[in-house]
Amino acid sequence: MKGSKLFLGGLLAAGLLAGGVAAPVLAEAPQICECRDGLEMEGTPWIRLMPGDMTGGYFVLRNSGDQDYRIVAAEAPIAKVVELHEHAHVDGVMRMRQVDGLELPAGETLVLEPGGLHLMFIGLHEPLTAGDWIPVLLEFADGETMAIHARVQRSEGAGEGHPRGHNMDGDARDMGHGAGHDGH
Repeated sequence: MKGSKLFLGGLLAAGLLAGGVAAPVLAEAPQICECRDGLEMEGTPWIRLMPGDMTGGYFVLRNSGDQDYRIVAAEAPIAKVVELHEHAHVDGVMRMRQVDGLELPAGETLVLEPGGLHLMFIGLHEPLTAGDWIPVLLEFADGETMAIHARVQRSEGAGEGHPRGHNMDGDARDMGHGAGHDGH
Protein backbone atom coordinates (compact mmCIF):
# COMPACT_ATOMS: atom_id res chain seq x y z
CA MET A 1 0.00 0.00 0.00
CA LYS A 2 2.54 2.60 1.09
CA GLY A 3 4.94 0.99 -1.38
CA SER A 4 2.48 1.84 -4.14
CA LYS A 5 3.01 5.55 -3.46
CA LEU A 6 6.77 4.97 -3.72
CA PHE A 7 6.19 3.05 -6.98
CA LEU A 8 4.36 5.97 -8.60
CA GLY A 9 6.84 8.49 -7.19
CA GLY A 10 9.71 6.47 -8.61
CA LEU A 11 8.01 6.29 -11.98
CA LEU A 12 7.52 10.06 -11.98
CA ALA A 13 11.13 10.70 -10.96
CA ALA A 14 12.48 8.32 -13.61
CA GLY A 15 10.47 10.06 -16.31
CA LEU A 16 11.64 13.50 -15.24
CA LEU A 17 15.28 12.38 -15.00
CA ALA A 18 15.00 10.96 -18.51
CA GLY A 19 14.60 14.52 -19.73
CA GLY A 20 10.90 14.97 -20.21
CA VAL A 21 7.50 14.68 -18.74
CA ALA A 22 7.01 11.36 -17.03
CA ALA A 23 6.58 8.73 -19.72
CA PRO A 24 4.71 5.91 -18.00
CA VAL A 25 4.56 3.73 -21.10
CA LEU A 26 5.22 0.06 -20.48
CA ALA A 27 5.87 -2.28 -23.40
CA GLU A 28 4.38 -5.39 -21.83
CA ALA A 29 1.22 -5.81 -19.83
CA PRO A 30 2.02 -4.98 -16.20
CA GLN A 31 0.39 -6.31 -13.06
CA ILE A 32 -3.12 -4.84 -13.44
CA CYS A 33 -3.73 -4.27 -9.72
CA GLU A 34 -1.69 -4.23 -6.55
CA CYS A 35 -5.01 -4.71 -4.81
CA ARG A 36 -5.74 -4.25 -1.14
CA ASP A 37 -6.97 -7.20 0.93
CA GLY A 38 -10.36 -8.39 -0.28
CA LEU A 39 -10.32 -6.30 -3.47
CA GLU A 40 -10.12 -7.79 -6.96
CA MET A 41 -9.98 -6.03 -10.32
CA GLU A 42 -12.40 -7.47 -12.85
CA GLY A 43 -11.15 -7.11 -16.39
CA THR A 44 -8.62 -4.51 -17.46
CA PRO A 45 -8.80 -0.89 -16.30
CA TRP A 46 -8.78 1.48 -19.28
CA ILE A 47 -8.32 5.12 -20.20
CA ARG A 48 -10.16 6.51 -23.19
CA LEU A 49 -7.99 7.60 -26.13
CA MET A 50 -9.32 10.93 -27.35
CA PRO A 51 -8.05 14.33 -28.49
CA GLY A 52 -7.75 17.20 -26.05
CA ASP A 53 -6.23 17.68 -22.64
CA MET A 54 -8.64 15.54 -20.62
CA THR A 55 -10.11 12.07 -20.72
CA GLY A 56 -11.88 9.44 -18.64
CA GLY A 57 -10.71 6.30 -16.89
CA TYR A 58 -12.75 3.21 -16.10
CA PHE A 59 -12.52 -0.03 -14.14
CA VAL A 60 -14.54 -2.62 -12.21
CA LEU A 61 -13.37 -3.38 -8.67
CA ARG A 62 -14.99 -6.12 -6.57
CA ASN A 63 -14.87 -6.14 -2.76
CA SER A 64 -15.06 -9.81 -1.75
CA GLY A 65 -13.86 -9.02 1.77
CA ASP A 66 -15.69 -7.95 4.89
CA GLN A 67 -14.26 -4.43 5.13
CA ASP A 68 -15.90 -1.38 3.52
CA TYR A 69 -13.63 0.83 1.40
CA ARG A 70 -13.93 4.39 0.12
CA ILE A 71 -11.72 5.83 -2.63
CA VAL A 72 -11.17 9.55 -2.00
CA ALA A 73 -8.50 10.55 -4.54
CA ALA A 74 -6.46 9.39 -7.50
CA GLU A 75 -3.32 10.51 -9.29
CA ALA A 76 -1.41 9.58 -12.42
CA PRO A 77 1.77 10.87 -14.08
CA ILE A 78 -0.09 11.65 -17.33
CA ALA A 79 -2.24 14.47 -15.91
CA LYS A 80 -2.02 17.53 -13.71
CA VAL A 81 -5.14 16.42 -11.84
CA VAL A 82 -7.22 13.26 -11.54
CA GLU A 83 -10.72 13.74 -10.17
CA LEU A 84 -13.48 11.33 -9.16
CA HIS A 85 -16.58 12.06 -11.29
CA GLU A 86 -20.14 10.95 -11.89
CA HIS A 87 -22.74 11.64 -14.54
CA ALA A 88 -25.89 13.27 -13.19
CA HIS A 89 -29.08 14.76 -14.57
CA VAL A 90 -29.06 18.51 -13.91
CA ASP A 91 -32.07 20.47 -15.14
CA GLY A 92 -32.93 17.68 -17.56
CA VAL A 93 -29.41 17.55 -19.05
CA MET A 94 -26.82 14.83 -18.37
CA ARG A 95 -23.67 16.46 -16.98
CA MET A 96 -20.51 15.34 -15.24
CA ARG A 97 -19.54 16.53 -11.80
CA GLN A 98 -16.83 15.86 -9.28
CA VAL A 99 -17.64 13.70 -6.24
CA ASP A 100 -15.73 13.50 -2.97
CA GLY A 101 -15.53 9.71 -2.84
CA LEU A 102 -16.41 6.37 -4.37
CA GLU A 103 -17.97 3.88 -1.96
CA LEU A 104 -17.09 0.19 -2.12
CA PRO A 105 -18.99 -1.68 0.62
CA ALA A 106 -18.05 -5.25 1.56
CA GLY A 107 -19.54 -7.76 -0.86
CA GLU A 108 -20.25 -5.12 -3.52
CA THR A 109 -18.72 -4.15 -6.86
CA LEU A 110 -17.69 -0.62 -7.86
CA VAL A 111 -18.19 0.00 -11.58
CA LEU A 112 -16.53 2.97 -13.28
CA GLU A 113 -17.87 3.16 -16.84
CA PRO A 114 -18.72 5.64 -19.60
CA GLY A 115 -21.94 7.41 -18.65
CA GLY A 116 -21.50 6.65 -14.93
CA LEU A 117 -18.85 6.95 -12.26
CA HIS A 118 -15.36 7.50 -13.68
CA LEU A 119 -11.92 8.99 -13.16
CA MET A 120 -11.35 12.30 -14.96
CA PHE A 121 -7.77 12.97 -16.08
CA ILE A 122 -7.45 16.76 -16.48
CA GLY A 123 -4.51 18.63 -18.00
CA LEU A 124 -2.84 15.79 -19.88
CA HIS A 125 0.89 16.43 -20.20
CA GLU A 126 1.02 15.02 -23.75
CA PRO A 127 -1.23 13.11 -26.15
CA LEU A 128 -1.90 9.49 -25.21
CA THR A 129 -1.14 6.53 -27.44
CA ALA A 130 -3.35 3.47 -27.83
CA GLY A 131 -1.83 0.46 -26.09
CA ASP A 132 0.10 2.44 -23.47
CA TRP A 133 -0.16 1.22 -19.87
CA ILE A 134 -0.65 4.05 -17.36
CA PRO A 135 -0.06 3.69 -13.61
CA VAL A 136 -2.86 5.16 -11.49
CA LEU A 137 -2.68 5.48 -7.73
CA LEU A 138 -5.96 5.26 -5.82
CA GLU A 139 -6.10 6.74 -2.31
CA PHE A 140 -8.54 5.43 0.28
CA ALA A 141 -10.24 7.23 3.17
CA ASP A 142 -7.93 5.46 5.64
CA GLY A 143 -4.86 6.99 3.93
CA GLU A 144 -3.73 3.74 2.32
CA THR A 145 -3.12 3.57 -1.43
CA MET A 146 -3.41 1.00 -4.19
CA ALA A 147 -1.74 1.02 -7.60
CA ILE A 148 -3.50 -0.08 -10.77
CA HIS A 149 -2.42 -0.02 -14.41
CA ALA A 150 -4.88 1.15 -17.05
CA ARG A 151 -4.54 0.54 -20.78
CA VAL A 152 -5.13 3.41 -23.20
CA GLN A 153 -7.72 2.43 -25.83
CA ARG A 154 -10.45 3.85 -28.02
CA SER A 155 -14.03 3.60 -26.87
CA GLU A 156 -16.16 0.76 -28.12
CA GLY A 157 -19.11 2.90 -29.22
CA ALA A 158 -19.46 6.35 -30.73
CA GLY A 159 -21.30 8.97 -28.69
CA GLU A 160 -20.82 7.24 -25.32
CA GLY A 161 -19.30 8.70 -22.18
CA HIS A 162 -16.86 11.53 -22.68
CA PRO A 163 -17.59 13.53 -25.80
CA ARG A 164 -15.02 16.06 -26.88
CA GLY A 165 -15.18 19.03 -24.54
CA HIS A 166 -15.90 16.94 -21.42
CA ASN A 167 -19.63 17.45 -20.91
CA MET A 168 -22.67 16.99 -23.06
CA ASP A 169 -22.69 20.50 -24.51
CA GLY A 170 -18.91 20.88 -24.74
CA ASP A 171 -18.59 23.76 -22.26
CA ALA A 172 -16.36 22.77 -19.32
CA ARG A 173 -17.38 25.92 -17.43
CA ASP A 174 -20.82 24.37 -16.90
CA MET A 175 -19.16 21.66 -14.86
CA GLY A 176 -17.61 24.08 -12.39
CA HIS A 177 -14.24 23.84 -14.10
CA GLY A 178 -12.53 27.12 -14.78
CA ALA A 179 -10.42 27.71 -17.86
CA GLY A 180 -7.42 25.43 -17.72
CA HIS A 181 -8.82 23.65 -14.66
CA ASP A 182 -6.61 25.63 -12.27
CA GLY A 183 -7.23 25.16 -8.59
CA HIS A 184 -8.05 21.42 -8.66
